[in-house]
Amino acid sequence: MAKQSFTGISYSYIFDGAGGSRDQLEQTILSELQAKQYPLKATIKEIKAGGMFFGTKEQCVAIEVDKEAQIAISNTTVGSYLYVELYLMVQEKSALFAAFSALTDNVFKQQKRNAVFEAAKEATESAFAKLGLKQSNNGYKSDKRETKSED
Repeated sequence: MAKQSFTGISYSYIFDGAGGSRDQLEQTILSELQAKQYPLKATIKEIKAGGMFFGTKEQCVAIEVDKEAQIAISNTTVGSYLYVELYLMVQEKSALFAAFSALTDNVFKQQKRNAVFEAAKEATESAFAKLGLKQSNNGYKSDKRETKSED
């Protein structure tokens, strides 16, 4: 298994009285992505975060962006609440490779990643509305989040 580190941005939401909606939400998100005819490869799969021994796997809606980036839409039930988080996860590179990559990467790659993230966010929020979920907060946007994977 190769170690991978990801960094990126995320949005989170909490819904009151929606604790049993996890599977239904995942299916509705996939339906919304398909209905909007976004050219995205979205599946439900387990994504591992954390170290080799202490990492956890979570079932998520996963969207491949490119070979270095993916979007994960995870949701967890806490009592009667449903907690949903959207992550744009970009694989970190070694310092030497990152310096070379910074010279060769262009703004259009980041623009594509941001566009796919916004499409996923819009489809997810549309799924919230279709399911009639009552949001308990206004959402939270992180500037940077890091996680490690042992894939």
